[in-house]
This record gives sequence, C-alpha cells and structure tokens, in this order.
Amino acid sequence: MENNYKTIHQSAIVVDLHNDYMEERVHHPEHRLFGNNKHHTDVARLKEGGVNVQFFVIWTRPDEHENHFVRALELIDILNNDIDECKGEIKLVSNYNDILATVNNEKIAAVMCLEGGQLIGDNIDNINKLYAKGMRYLTLAWNYGTEWCGGANDDNSKGLSQFGKQVIDRLNSLGVMTDVSHVNKKSLDDVLNYTDTTVIATHSGAYNVNNSKRNLCDEHIKEIARRGGVIGSVFYPYFLNNTDKATIADVMNHINYIRNLTGNVDSIALGSDFDGIDITPEGLENVSKFPNLTKALFEHDYTVEEIKKILGENALRVFRKICG
Repeated sequence: MENNYKTIHQSAIVVDLHNDYMEERVHHPEHRLFGNNKHHTDVARLKEGGVNVQFFVIWTRPDEHENHFVRALELIDILNNDIDECKGEIKLVSNYNDILATVNNEKIAAVMCLEGGQLIGDNIDNINKLYAKGMRYLTLAWNYGTEWCGGANDDNSKGLSQFGKQVIDRLNSLGVMTDVSHVNKKSLDDVLNYTDTTVIATHSGAYNVNNSKRNLCDEHIKEIARRGGVIGSVFYPYFLNNTDKATIADVMNHINYIRNLTGNVDSIALGSDFDGIDITPEGLENVSKFPNLTKALFEHDYTVEEIKKILGENALRVFRKICG
C-alpha cells in the first residue's frame, strides 16, 4: 500500500490553492523560499511534498495600511525577488500552458493571487494593474470585508454592493477567478445571484461538519459544484473541528462530506492555508507533508482517478477554463 500511494502522489500534479508565505515573510524577513525558513514553506519542502503548483497569496491586514493597493504592489515585488533567489527552481506563471511547461520541466509553478477586496482600493482599474502583475484570483473579502463586500465576521445583512458587482464583471472579463472564501453568507448569496460564472472557495470547509463562519453551508457547496467550481480543503484546526488540535482524519471528514453531498469529487481541491495558520493538523505540519493526505485518500478507498482530481486536476480544470 505504501508504494501505491507514493506512486500516485508522484504521478499526480499537486496544486495548493492557498499559501500565505508572504504573511510569514513580512513578519520574519529572514525567512526565504530558498532556504532558512523555519515555518511552513520553502522550495526544498515544496519539492519534498511533491507540490507542483503553489498559489501564493498577497494579503494586508485591513487596519495596518492607508493605501492597500500600493502595499500590494510592494509585496508583489518582494515575492518576485524571492522567486528570483530560487535559481530557477520555481517560476511565476499566469496561464495553463506555462503551468504545464514548468511542471514538465520539473520546476515548481507559482501563481500570484490576492486576498481581500481592500487591496484594490476604490478604483476598479486597479484590478487591471494587478492582473498585469500576474494576479489570477481575487478573494473578495477577508474576515472583515470592505464597503462593497461582507466578510465572515461582518453582520450578515452586509452584502455585495453595486461596486462589488462591477468588480465581479471586471474579474470575469479579464479571466481572474473569483474566490469566495472568507465571504459572509449574504455576500456569497449576492455573488451567486448576480453572476452565473464559475467561482471557487480556495480555503474552506463544510459548515455541517464544523459550524465555523468560515465554512460553507450545503447550499453553497452544491451551487459551487454545480457551476464547475472547486473548494480547496483547508487545514486550519479551528475550521476543521473548532479546537486547536486536529489530524488528517479531520481533513478527511470534510472531504468525505463534500463528496457525499455532491455525489463526486469534482469540486474538491486543496487549500492548505499554510503560513497563514499558527497551528496545523498532526501529519500535515508543513508543505512537505502533502503525501500523507494522499495516503489517507488511498486508505479511504478513493480511486486513483479521484485522488488525482483532488490533488490538482480539479483546480487546474477551473484555472484553465477561467484564466486560459
């Protein structure tokens, strides 16, 4: 069995939709992708974990900066410099063909994305500027949203404004994925009612497994799946079981639930939230541990085809459809 799950993992394209390396990098400037990183993420451990495609998140705490757009540009420059330090082991990409070419060249493909609508400010054209820098998904809100979209900790009467609808339209026109993780229920309802586009939830769980505000209700899970979107299974223990201790079994509980609810695995992906969480499940302590999740999927009798879909094929399907 051990050889089987390892073979499956090695032959799969592994995609993690959400990694907060840049948050850790800001607080600990000595940490780098290329060595000397004592937290969750660096190139050596990405390779050890068999991660082929890593989405790196640009995020700013809403109460820390006057101009979040300017700060986002600064953080993007830092990420690009850090990638340049990696001596070709990791490459920033922005389309499906570049992902495949990078992976086939046995390098790690990095995709840049933004978390939180505060990063675009109040100027819709900033989305175009961020797109030109490589942004390929925008998480509409963080825990505390903006004037145009409610976050998970906001009052549920706060929804998507007219400006928020313009944001959705601009993302759709450019080919940027709309991420609804962190969005409150009212705003998510508004998004789904306004547009029929495919949406993603990059790092969320199932509310009926653990009733965290950050998790998705059955109605939203089914609608994301119906539209061909994906839900990145998150690793944060409090989202998994509402305690500070979790195991891979807790991650599997959410994956199993979504599969049973939707009838297949086509909407399930990975969204670890590494470096954005201070505690991790036992067995998933950092990016080198992804093979342990493959082992758990194998032990739960998921087929090889299903495992490969969850590990990366589902996420790449949506990326190719929306981003090209």
